[in-house]
Amino acid sequence: MANLKKKSIVDWLIDAIHAANYVLITFEKTTHTALEQIRRDLKKQDTTFKVIKNVLFEKAVNKLSQSEKSYRDIAKKVLPLANKSAVIIFKGEWLDGLKKYHNATKEDENFSFKFGYIDNELYQKEDMIRLANLPRRNELIAKIIGSLKNPMARTTRALTYNMQKFVYVLSQKAKQ
Repeated sequence: MANLKKKSIVDWLIDAIHAANYVLITFEKTTHTALEQIRRDLKKQDTTFKVIKNVLFEKAVNKLSQSEKSYRDIAKKVLPLANKSAVIIFKGEWLDGLKKYHNATKEDENFSFKFGYIDNELYQKEDMIRLANLPRRNELIAKIIGSLKNPMARTTRALTYNMQKFVYVLSQKAKQ
């Protein structure tokens, strides 16, 4: 490699993507302030957003592909890269960071997913959009509990409805 700065960036990329879930995005005509706003929003979710050169990312993936089969698959399926790229690296819960990015950029056509590597699986652009639209774990638990509770509430209501109606009719008769 030509200089030490590029080598250090490749080494940082290798360390960052080797042990974490990440997404590679593309962006077109956008302002620096928009990128900084996304970076600040993602930082709150314990997520790193970094604009990278495609060649340096390709070098990092190629180095990792020498020792790991999953990165060989990435190299075959998504390399070479085109257009401007940025990497989003999730340190904590990846779904929170992914939702934050997707919600911040879904109105802006200048941002889109290239691919993602989540839980040792490669996801293409369409799959990343579907993942970003998934409900959070707490929301799923609440829906399951609600669906379990709903039939019981309906049964209770059905059993008590006739009795309540009878009491209402009697109270109306007593008022007359």
